[in-house]
Amino acid sequence: MSCPHKPLIINDWLFLTCGLHLCIIKTEFHIYHRTLEVKTMPEQKTSEQIMFRSYGLFWRADRVFWGWPKVRGHLMGQEVNKGSGKPTSKDPVDFRDQIGIYALYYNFELVYIGQAGAKTDDSKGKTLFDRLKDHRDGRHSERWDRFSWFGVQNVKNNKELSDYHRAVTKVTNLQILNLFEAVPIALSEPKLNLQRGNLKKYATQFSQWSDPRLERKGTT
Repeated sequence: MSCPHKPLIINDWLFLTCGLHLCIIKTEFHIYHRTLEVKTMPEQKTSEQIMFRSYGLFWRADRVFWGWPKVRGHLMGQEVNKGSGKPTSKDPVDFRDQIGIYALYYNFELVYIGQAGAKTDDSKGKTLFDRLKDHRDGRHSERWDRFSWFGVQNVKNNKELSDYHRAVTKVTNLQILNLFEAVPIALSEPKLNLQRGNLKKYATQFSQWSDPRLERKGTT
């Protein structure tokens, strides 16, 4: 099977998408004249955030403020309380410039998996908002209505996203396995997986925040 999408390299991790399949590899692999090295990492606290720092599940496309002429769109989310699972009263955060991976759904059925923020020699990389807007305006426009995303950038105290180059930290083998189990389960919700992966241990979830302007003037 050929993979038409270019790989995304983040520190020691290689991300490949082939159709609807997502492959995440940590190994010694030479690509784009860069070497990923196998490293033995010391044990870390399980509460430490690794690789994916923030995520959102099943956000609605019609609740995104895509922007108006001369008005910039955004992807706003509110932090979810890890105990109650409900949105907190904290100020919303704009994930427009987030980078990572995302999935599209139609009637809650997984239909597409992609990446955002991949940089190549001839491209600076499109952010999460850019990629979603491309799907909204392109050939997939009528074929998805919700999306999930996993981002490598954390949210700082000033509600801005962390620097891209500091987004990924060293991880243990146990953390790798736990995360690689939790992310595909969250994206696809397999029917036989009665126990969901524990993403809350490794990343912060954000629920979708709807811009009040959508209620007044629609979702153009």
